[in-house]
Amino acid sequence: MRLKETEARLEAAERRYRDLISDEERLKETFGALSTETIKKSQETLGAYLNDRLKDADEKSAMAHKQRAEAVESLVKPIAETLGKTREQLTQLDERVRASGESNVALREETARLAKALARPEVRGQYGEIQLKRVAELAGMTSYCDFSEQFSSRDDEGQLLRPDMVVTLPNDRVIVVDAKANINAYIDAVNEVDDEKREAHMERFARHTSEQVKKLSEKRYWSLFDGRSAEFVVMFVPGDQFIDAALARRPELLEEAASRGVILASPSTLIGLLRAVAVGWREHALTEEAAKLFELGKELHDRAATAFEHAGKLGDSIRQSVERYNRLVGSIDTRLVPTLRKFEDAGAKSAKTLEEPKAVDKLPGTFKAGGQLELGSGED
Repeated sequence: MRLKETEARLEAAERRYRDLISDEERLKETFGALSTETIKKSQETLGAYLNDRLKDADEKSAMAHKQRAEAVESLVKPIAETLGKTREQLTQLDERVRASGESNVALREETARLAKALARPEVRGQYGEIQLKRVAELAGMTSYCDFSEQFSSRDDEGQLLRPDMVVTLPNDRVIVVDAKANINAYIDAVNEVDDEKREAHMERFARHTSEQVKKLSEKRYWSLFDGRSAEFVVMFVPGDQFIDAALARRPELLEEAASRGVILASPSTLIGLLRAVAVGWREHALTEEAAKLFELGKELHDRAATAFEHAGKLGDSIRQSVERYNRLVGSIDTRLVPTLRKFEDAGAKSAKTLEEPKAVDKLPGTFKAGGQLELGSGED
């Protein structure tokens, strides 16, 4: 009995074991199916969610990128425009620098040619005279500056005295100008490369300028004009740089020259002097014009008085004629017309109609003080 019970229990236990295994497999299948479906749904949901998030993120990123790009562009655009303008200005500057370099080369060549030409004494003289004439033109004093050789003379030692320009003043006095400045040493200094030698040339130029002042003082140009010239002569130096170079090495040069009756003048200072003289000439011309106008006024007054006298006589003559005419009209009206009427009444009448002459009832007027005209009155 116990064996059968045991076997029955074993069989029952085995069936339950097989049922459990079967249930387990069904659970596994069910769970697997559920898991697969859940994972699939989860993946789909997660994918959709991620797609939405990524899409939003992409849109936000694109918008942010666009905004950043616009912001960067707004920052970069002025810089690009500035760089463009800077590039253009640099191009223009480069062209100007290149043109300036070419001009400097041409200027150096021209300066070298000028220095070479000025090394010749006759060219230097012509250069000074040309500068002097140009100064006179700029000052508007060409009409009052004489460059002719008629003022030349010789001193007691036989040396020729000929000023380069004579300036005429309004009071018939003159100012003598000499343009024979010695600039040889200055030109040598300009062409010199060595600094020490250049300074030696400049020192020599200052000495030559001082010696030229003494020579001009001894020539006494003013003696050529019989007291019409002030006792000084203007020493024309064709450039301020020459005077500056001389004064840098001879600071007392201006005072020394003035004490000897020599006035150093560059183009700028001489223009100022000549313009002051030009103002004097304008005032002199105005004075002369005023005097001529005064004389013309006196002449006009005299002629007007004569004309008024003749007009008065003519008016008197006209007035007398009018008076005689009116007397004639009165006589005709009182004596002749009544007799003629009697003839008409008697039938002795022509085809014409008698028109009695009329008296003039206004006489020529007379002028009174203040320009008022007083009209005359007629007489019957």
